[in-house]
Amino acid sequence: MAQANAAAPAPKANMGQPVPRYDARLKVTGGARYPSDVAVNNPAFAFLVTSAIAKGRIMRLDLLEARAVRGVLDILTHEDTSDLKAGKFEGGASTSIDKLGPDIFHDGQIIAMVLADTYEAAREAAYKVRTTYAPVNPSASFDADGIEVEDATKVSARHKEMPRKGDAEAALATADVVIDAHYATPTQHHNPIELFSTTCVLDR
Repeated sequence: MAQANAAAPAPKANMGQPVPRYDARLKVTGGARYPSDVAVNNPAFAFLVTSAIAKGRIMRLDLLEARAVRGVLDILTHEDTSDLKAGKFEGGASTSIDKLGPDIFHDGQIIAMVLADTYEAAREAAYKVRTTYAPVNPSASFDADGIEVEDATKVSARHKEMPRKGDAEAALATADVVIDAHYATPTQHHNPIELFSTTCVLDR
């Protein structure tokens, strides 16, 4: 007979302690309150415009149709955010508000942010931003153009040369059946259960 209340396994060195999650029931039943649920007076809403290419450069942003949407307050781009002193993410700044372009480093990179007096207006205007790119072929796979092979042991001291065992090429050459196939996995995002949103309040 299975034990009804089995103890959780001991945490490993890189894990936190198995403390009870008192908000778990609220989250799975829809009762939890998130930052986006906090009401503020006279809010402005932001909607992000993201890159449609994985690598290249923005040549032109046509904002005329987007700015014509009723309720739009402003549209921030790389042309008017260079003086912002926003924090940057470690390892690169392509997701920071002060690095909206013009260089594109990955698909979905933020290239503009629409501000409006309603969420719906901000979203509508964001979809009306017209972007002209000078695309560059991205090196997104091991066999893509432009990929350079580099010895891992020369990149970091923690990479060690492993001893070779067997002869894979000879085994494949003499095998009765060889299956040659390409496999791919979809993009995975480690997002928490709460809604991904930010509420900013200016307190003067």
